Amino acid sequence: MRNYTAVLPHSTALARGISVSRSITTTVAPQQVSPGADPLACPRCGALDRPAVGPGSGPHYASARCRHCGQFIRWLSQYPPADRQARRQQARLAAMAHRPPSPLQLAYLSALGDVGPVPGSMAEASTRIAALVRGEVA
Repeated sequence: MRNYTAVLPHSTALARGISVSRSITTTVAPQQVSPGADPLACPRCGALDRPAVGPGSGPHYASARCRHCGQFIRWLSQYPPADRQARRQQARLAAMAHRPPSPLQLAYLSALGDVGPVPGSMAEASTRIAALVRGEVA
């Protein structure tokens, strides 16, 4: 267990009814170091090191924290980068399937020489644009 001393700013201390000259000591459980993590810079102490993995909160899986001062750096995902990208693309396509094509998409289809019927969704327009740019006949 590590002890961290937090000195609160004057306004925060007064709002909490704490004497400004007093500091608060909290005990924090030891944190795991992420084995494959890239070094991150701490915004508080400036240390460039692999972060410790702390607990998540709400929708967040885990947090990256500075191993030197305990400062939060960023939220961590439970998915590897390739899975995150695939999930993001899948969500983007699902959202585009419910929206009508944009005026820019329709203008681009016209400029590419598309003579088919007007696409029913933004996703269909994007698929058709990609096929025409690759040289495929839609």
